[in-house]
Amino acid sequence: MKLFFGGSFDPVHMGHLIIARDVVEVLGFNKVVFVPAFQAPLKDPHVASPEERMHMLNLALEGCEGFEVSNIELQRGGISYTVDTAKYIYKKYGERPFFLVGADSFLTLHLWKSPAELVSLARFVVVDREGYLDRIRTYVKQSFPQLTENRDFILFSARRIDISSTEIRKRVKEGRSIKWMVPESVEAYIKETGLYTTRPSPKV
Repeated sequence: MKLFFGGSFDPVHMGHLIIARDVVEVLGFNKVVFVPAFQAPLKDPHVASPEERMHMLNLALEGCEGFEVSNIELQRGGISYTVDTAKYIYKKYGERPFFLVGADSFLTLHLWKSPAELVSLARFVVVDREGYLDRIRTYVKQSFPQLTENRDFILFSARRIDISSTEIRKRVKEGRSIKWMVPESVEAYIKETGLYTTRPSPKV
């Protein structure tokens, strides 16, 4: 079964990759599909272009069996709403896809576009790094009582990895090392292209 992992990936970093690997090993998904957003909702424009973010993902995942990149949202353009992606995947595969989401993001699910439709089309693996398990269960019971744990959503307690794309962009702009924060191929690409050195760096 495939697990879809959406995000800005501006840039992709080791935290993204380690979480994806851990979920695969523990929950038994046979493939993780990274889905870079053309433009994430409620966020400032990305610094790297869609093509640059897609290229960095391809570099990061090269030779990694069971991991791939999809350009679903890049081809669609505009604001990348998860419900639109879920509709596309549901129609293509005929089953509700699983999306990998962070606990903090999942706790705002009622604010996403067409949340009732989304939860009817998709299932979620919710990554918890802050000890939010009880809070998540209470939130679901109050906001989406039709959802059942382990059928419609799976709670995954993950290791804490304090790496963010915002920090990486800031370090690059300040001329500091990002070694071990991103794959070597991504680090080399950022250095070769000068990405993040002169462009503004919004918080995403």
